[in-house]
Amino acid sequence: MEVLQVDDITTFLEQAEPLLLAREACNNLGLGILNRLKENESAQSPAPYFGMVKESDEPVYVFLQTPPHNLILPDMEAVHPEMFTLIAGLLHQQGIDIPGVVGPAEAVRPFVNEWGQLTGKKAEMEMEQLIYRLDEVNSIEKGSGRLQSADEKDVGLIKAWLIGFGTEANVSMDEERAEEMAKDFIASRSVYLWVVDGQPVSMANQSRKSKNGVTINAVYTPDTYKRNGYATALVAALSQKLLHEGNHFCSLYTDQANPTSNGIYQKIGYQAVGESVMYSFR
Repeated sequence: MEVLQVDDITTFLEQAEPLLLAREACNNLGLGILNRLKENESAQSPAPYFGMVKESDEPVYVFLQTPPHNLILPDMEAVHPEMFTLIAGLLHQQGIDIPGVVGPAEAVRPFVNEWGQLTGKKAEMEMEQLIYRLDEVNSIEKGSGRLQSADEKDVGLIKAWLIGFGTEANVSMDEERAEEMAKDFIASRSVYLWVVDGQPVSMANQSRKSKNGVTINAVYTPDTYKRNGYATALVAALSQKLLHEGNHFCSLYTDQANPTSNGIYQKIGYQAVGESVMYSFR
């Protein structure tokens, strides 16, 4: 078994994509990032890190990091604890800074154990999530309201709601980052609102694209408008729109411990297809 770094994104994508697409919805994070990097190859600084595990000179596992973000360990069939010992050893030998790691538990936990032994850093659990996939939207009562794309006049609203989303989801979201994200979402026409009687009441964002699917994230309803079914209506309408546009499926992440959000997505037609855990290193 050999673990090596791959410098060229085209070479990496050529060999990594078939492995990632075998569980496309579960690997929406890695696939989405690779697609974005391919489109803006010269824009990423510092340079991303691409790694690969080979057996008999054939790639069997891949991993990546876009500094300063977490290491991504994808969901693949060929997973052996020995792989993650070797991956951790290579990254440590190269002096790669890893603030955290995200992926399926069977990959992340052996990596976390080895990284702790090599570096002396303590790993702390940040999130335990379910990954959902939807191929067809269930017929549900959407009540009043309509789906509307957010525009420039909504920057302040989206910024405030992203801060609220960060608080609810336990995601770091200061005002500067929230404003930058709001402007990016609106410029790319990816963020949508559910509007009732002219009043925005809920938000969701069309995020990463992969070969056959698209991810929805940043689903948020302020406390004032909760428990009215607005998030359900919004995610159902947006999911249907994305399927009509030619995506074969939609995917999203939920907090495993939140029965409300899991119930909402299951009602719409989302089915759990995988799990993801995230650790940070202190």
